Amino acid sequence: MPTTPAAPGQVARAPRKNLMLAATIQAGTLQATVRIRNLSQSGAMLDGVALPNIGTKLVLRRAVIEMPATVVWQAGGRCGIQFEATSISVDEWVAGLLTPSFNGYKGQQRVDAIQHAVRSGAALPAEPEAATPAGPDRDVLDARVAEEILYVQRLLDSLGENLVEDPILLQRHARALQNLDRASQVLEQIGAVLKAPDRVSAASQVKMEDLRSRLLRPTQG
Repeated sequence: MPTTPAAPGQVARAPRKNLMLAATIQAGTLQATVRIRNLSQSGAMLDGVALPNIGTKLVLRRAVIEMPATVVWQAGGRCGIQFEATSISVDEWVAGLLTPSFNGYKGQQRVDAIQHAVRSGAALPAEPEAATPAGPDRDVLDARVAEEILYVQRLLDSLGENLVEDPILLQRHARALQNLDRASQVLEQIGAVLKAPDRVSAASQVKMEDLRSRLLRPTQG
């Protein structure tokens, strides 16, 4: 794939692959869940609720892969980052695993390099064991679930906004569009409860009365 042409006075950007990958960022005390929306060896575009400002240094992580980067732009719940190195391929980011290497070679070149070393009698370095990523603890997992719920809520909002612009659809499917709006509101409230340090207190402040009643109903037995 050719490099994306650059405007006059700008550096050409490496071609990027459109994706939807879950990842996390860490920038100082900020730790947040993000999505990698597109990616190349030199940078990526991220989507998330909490994104750092332009110029911020951060670390992007996905499973066992992590890469230092700098935020180069930010707008509308998205930001662009530039990696400080290009040693990891797009395929590795997608898999969340580092490809085994030998003397800097990967893939078929790695196999060829190993065969050459064996034929020449050179000693082969021990292959490092692949690290098994530790799963998130309950609090981190809950926070990620809340982010996913709020992301779906934003998708529903966007869908509803597009549909109501069509007067024919609005007339024919008014009830369905109302239900879509209600579903979006429920997701927004549930996401806020899951993100709150005190969930019982957050549930008592839910604006939708019927949802609040269901959340706070007494347990049986």
